[in-house]
Amino acid sequence: MELKQLEYFLTISKLKSFTLAADQLYISQPGITSAVRRLEDELGIQLFARNRKTAILTPEGQVFANHIEGIMNDVSKALTKVEELKNLSKGTIMLGISPVTSVSVASFLLAKFKTIYPDLDLVFIEDSSTNLQKLLEDEKIDLALLVLDEEVENLNTLILGRQELVLGLPSFHLLKGKAQLPISALKGEQFVLLKEGCPVRKVIDDIFAQANIEPKITFESNYIQAIQRLVLCGAGITILPSESLENNTNFSSVSLDPPLYVSTHLAFKKNKPLSRATQTLYDFIKSSCTL
Repeated sequence: MELKQLEYFLTISKLKSFTLAADQLYISQPGITSAVRRLEDELGIQLFARNRKTAILTPEGQVFANHIEGIMNDVSKALTKVEELKNLSKGTIMLGISPVTSVSVASFLLAKFKTIYPDLDLVFIEDSSTNLQKLLEDEKIDLALLVLDEEVENLNTLILGRQELVLGLPSFHLLKGKAQLPISALKGEQFVLLKEGCPVRKVIDDIFAQANIEPKITFESNYIQAIQRLVLCGAGITILPSESLENNTNFSSVSLDPPLYVSTHLAFKKNKPLSRATQTLYDFIKSSCTL
């Protein structure tokens, strides 16, 4: 059973004529007659009661028509949707963004992408890198901008750039104004840090472990703004990506000695074909590659 046979069948049933249907479909009458006969043979029923001038649906043909019309309408809608996606005139991209990635640069790139492809919808999911990784693996989002500290078996990843992790001090702290500080100088300080399990926290824990320091952690949060507020309230100091503290006069940023960095990645699930819209965004970010 072929789609064109069903199209011929429905056209004949509406026009009640093989001749008129052939003319409307721009095919020969023997061609349309042959196609319908093959369909009848396959179904084992007679679809039309024919005479020289008209073709009327049999009771069996009417039942078949009632079902096939809905199916063909769905096929038509599906073909329209596919064409829209192919031409990038429609499409939705679920993009995960970690708060500790380079959000300002990402925002600029995504705004630029939207001006080029105004008909594509970008839906942002903001979460920790660990949770975004799980969402990618569960196929609940298409792409993600996140921080990874090692290769992930189930993800394709592209390094876009790196950010320095810096010490974030409230403006009233005694260590403010230093150019650099070794991790050993932070012994005895209280800290407000990202939660355990996230890649940034793992890098921070590793540097403390190398210095044989057990940090005093007063609060943990995956939300940058919450960490900043707690630090400003005197709950401790923090270590965050430098961009999260830029242009904030309430904070003093101090580099660690040696400097500490994390990498921003663009990731998607392995062995999952990307939609044309998602592939277009991936290629756009990759070619810009300024994070």
